Parts: sequence; structure tokens; C-alpha cells
Amino acid sequence: MKNAFFALAIGIVLFLVGCKTVEQSVENSQTNPQELERKKPELWFSDTYPGISSSDPVTFYNEFEINIEAKITRQITMFKDGDTYVIDSSIIVQLTVPPLTPAIFKDAKRDGKMLKMITVSFDPDENYSFNFVVLPNKSFTLDANKKITFEGKTYAVKATIKGKGDGLNHLLSNFYFLEAQEKVSGSAGGQNAIGTKIIK
Repeated sequence: MKNAFFALAIGIVLFLVGCKTVEQSVENSQTNPQELERKKPELWFSDTYPGISSSDPVTFYNEFEINIEAKITRQITMFKDGDTYVIDSSIIVQLTVPPLTPAIFKDAKRDGKMLKMITVSFDPDENYSFNFVVLPNKSFTLDANKKITFEGKTYAVKATIKGKGDGLNHLLSNFYFLEAQEKVSGSAGGQNAIGTKIIK
């Protein structure tokens, strides 16, 4: 009886150890979440693809937050009880593009074949289209000079950025470098000379 009980106890212990081993191997086979993290976008350069056009499906990103704050002053004249009132009123227009907001290519200015400026749109609203100008290192940075439209009128404004003191807000895009290798193998079959030649 003791032997049967002892054998049963050993069987239960071996079963539990086997279950734990299977559980650990299942845990280890799961994909590490860090491997799934998206790669940070990299700089787009003027020679990355100079022939880019609006038909190319490229997504761009802004490096840092873009802010526009415009004070639009309006003057209203009002008559009341025989008196004339001139009221100066103002509207503050604030526009924000968060960092790494996706944008589509809209237009470009070129000097010959080389890109000098790229216009991208972060939103269907035209006020969210911005110009990025080329730097000496061939990267693009945000042009602070901007025009917005409000109630049918155009206003010149300045775009500022949040996150970096040097004022540069680069144009970025996603790059994935894949290595494709093709191997062509063969083996020589050998060749034999054929024919007869008599040498005198």
C-alpha cells in the first residue's frame, strides 16, 4: 500500500513539473512587446527622392509641436440712441500641430532638379499646410513665415515650435531598410576538346 501511495505521489509531482515546463515554454514563445515598437521617423533629405510628387504615397511628420497664435483685430461701428460707438474687438486664432503628426506631400519648389522647399498638409484645412525649407546639410526645417485664412481674409503670421531652443523643426519620414539577397548557384559540367589535328 505504501508503494502504491509513493508511486502516486511521484506521478503527481512529475505531472506538475511537466505542466510548469510547458507553461514556461509558452510564456517564452510570446513576442517581446519591445520588438513591436515602431521605429522613430528619420530625417528626409533633399536628395532622398528629388522627384517626389503629390501622387507618391509618402507620409511626412513634424519633429516638434507647431504653434500659431494670431490676433485678428476688427472694428465695429454701432449706433445707439443717436450716439455712435466704435468698438475695437479682437479674435485670437490658435492652431496647433502636435509632434509627429502625419502629413501628406502637397507641393515643392525646385532649383533645377534639386528640392528647395516642400509643402506638406497636416489636415484638410488649408491653415494646417506648412512649408519646410532645405538646410545646408540637405535636411528640411519648418519655415516660420505662414499665411492663414480667417473669415475669407488672409493674414501673415509666425509659426513657433515647442520642444527645441534652436528653432529647427525637421521634416521626417519613416524609413525601413530591408536587405534582399539572391544567390545564383551553378556547377561546371566540364568540356572536352573534339577533333583531330596533325602536326608535321
